[in-house]
Amino acid sequence: MNQIPIIVSNSYTKKYYLDERLNVLPKEVKDTLKIIFVKLTEDVGGVVEVLFDNQEYDLVFNTYKNDDDYNYDEINANYKLSRIEREYSEIFSQIAEFCKFKLNGLV
Repeated sequence: MNQIPIIVSNSYTKKYYLDERLNVLPKEVKDTLKIIFVKLTEDVGGVVEVLFDNQEYDLVFNTYKNDDDYNYDEINANYKLSRIEREYSEIFSQIAEFCKFKLNGLV
């Protein structure tokens, strides 16, 4: 497996997922992640994923829609997701470093 889902927010099922191995993050960080990703999917629809690429040791950000979702705004979704990626780059950098060791068995 090259990419491991660590955060997923789904507007279709109204569910949010945070990999249980990230439960060691401070509550404020976990709350912030949930707020920003749930709000993003409420705004643009579709599904947002943050994956850990265990070959590149980095996070991959994706957004996509179901085939029958004609209200999904792909341009706006990608714009907002890249803005979140930049705005919270320090948190995501630390999460990537954590995942590098915890999800690859380096510790």
